[in-house]
Amino acid sequence: MKKQGMVSVFKKLYILFVIIIVIIYVSTIIIFLKYAKQQRNVEIGGMQSAVVHNVSALEQQLEIIYNLERNLVSDGRISSLVYDTSLNGYERSQLMLALLVNMQGFQSLNNIIEDITIIFPKQEMELSAVEGHGSKEYVPIPRNGDNTARSLVYCDGKAQMELLYPLTYSIEEDYVPDFGVSITLSEDYLQELLELFGSGEQAGAFFVLDGGEVLGQQPVEGEAQAQLMDCWYRAWEKQGGGESFLGKGRCLGTSNLFMSESIPGYGITVVAYRSGRGIGSSAMVALLMMGVVLLVISILFFEILYQTNTAVNKPLKKVVQAFGQVQEGNLEIRIFHKPQDEFQYIYSSFNRMVERIQELIENVKEQGRLLQNAELMQLQSQINPHFLYNSFYLIRIMAKNESYDQIIQFVTSLAKYYRFLNKEVEQNILLSREVEHMENYIDIQQMRFGDKITVHKGQLPESAAGFLVPKLILQPVIENAYNYGMSDILKDGRIAISYSHKEPYLCIVIEDNGNGGSSENIERMREYIQDYQGRAAGHALSNIERRLKLAYGETSGILLEQSELGGLKVILRIDMRVTL
Repeated sequence: MKKQGMVSVFKKLYILFVIIIVIIYVSTIIIFLKYAKQQRNVEIGGMQSAVVHNVSALEQQLEIIYNLERNLVSDGRISSLVYDTSLNGYERSQLMLALLVNMQGFQSLNNIIEDITIIFPKQEMELSAVEGHGSKEYVPIPRNGDNTARSLVYCDGKAQMELLYPLTYSIEEDYVPDFGVSITLSEDYLQELLELFGSGEQAGAFFVLDGGEVLGQQPVEGEAQAQLMDCWYRAWEKQGGGESFLGKGRCLGTSNLFMSESIPGYGITVVAYRSGRGIGSSAMVALLMMGVVLLVISILFFEILYQTNTAVNKPLKKVVQAFGQVQEGNLEIRIFHKPQDEFQYIYSSFNRMVERIQELIENVKEQGRLLQNAELMQLQSQINPHFLYNSFYLIRIMAKNESYDQIIQFVTSLAKYYRFLNKEVEQNILLSREVEHMENYIDIQQMRFGDKITVHKGQLPESAAGFLVPKLILQPVIENAYNYGMSDILKDGRIAISYSHKEPYLCIVIEDNGNGGSSENIERMREYIQDYQGRAAGHALSNIERRLKLAYGETSGILLEQSELGGLKVILRIDMRVTL
């Protein structure tokens, strides 16, 4: 069939789709990259300005605190309380009161100061701007060798700056100063400073002391804060661990932008971060613009999908469904397509293909029927002469012995045997009839062999009695057992017939204690069955094997094994899911 006047649906849709998608996506990518870059620069610039500004303000406050500590350490009233032993109780109380008023004044003037404490270790006493005069045992705050007099230390969950006298302090465990000044930083002030960097889940900041302690919980805490701290530290250390740092790290399921600034001499670093999920106002504008562009893309895309579905998907689906029905065995299916395009050609070719398949199947069925008939006629011609000769010879012997009752019984069984062969014109019969014919043949042979051979006949399951099987699949196997297996047996010969029905297979087992059970003989018989080319030996079993596979499929057929009786075991396996 010539495809004249056809317009390619695929070509038009493909060109349209490529042009639209390329234009829209290139435009979208350009817009997105431009705004993403702009937003990133804005965020980085904002973070840098905030960090630098707030670090500068904090450094000024810490400088004020340090100068205040130095002034207090130099205050003569503290020296008098420590070294002047001539002061009486009233004089000492007046000096302490004056110091408290002075300390409270300093505290009220600077909101970064939470408390000012003067420590008298040897007197086990301290003066606090908040708690006043009290007794307290001196416990030195752990320090490392990198600390200076300006360095902030971490004690009781708070950041403190401590200046001890003498000014050159020691880190030895037995060092006890004469006195000292400790100023505790206000947590509220530090929190307010952190909130300037962000108060949501997407941005925030925290302080890190040189000892590794983290101050501030804005806006995360606990395990999340520890992960952020570790993420920043790894990125900071990777870049060399300088005083100023700008870089990225991944934690909490997203990428974070970190910026840190250290305050030299005070042992504190401000770390600000912004999550990759954080979106500023510029990003919202970019997102809005991208949304509009994507909306246009979506409309065009759905239009393309609709056209593709109408012109391509539905016709293809119809073809697939038709192939599915053919696969299930429906060869009456035909499909049609009105538009003059590729699908009309496909549909017409499909219809011609199904018609051709129907013709081939009918040819195969006819060939199968002819083959079965030919093989059956061949099998019958191979069986009848030899069996008929033996039968006449046995009748002659009975007549000479004047065993007339046996002659009557034998001739009756023989008549049944030949009536089955000639009257049963159907090629497929009930299994019960096939078993009856086999047992009639056994009766004939037992008249010949007498007590030399014992036959055990199993009970045919009722579920299999009405099952259709090819004619003459059992009697030839029994004949093989008599003619080959029992040929050299003079006494105590045994033949056993049993049935096993385990879904979906019916197995009919015929075994004997004859001479055919050797592994060499079994392997030779298997070769005959699998590659039968008209040999005399093994032709009956090969014939039955081919007919069973032709009737019930490749899972059915004949299996050969060594019998527990000592001879050959022949198993006929039939798939009962297949009905004739």
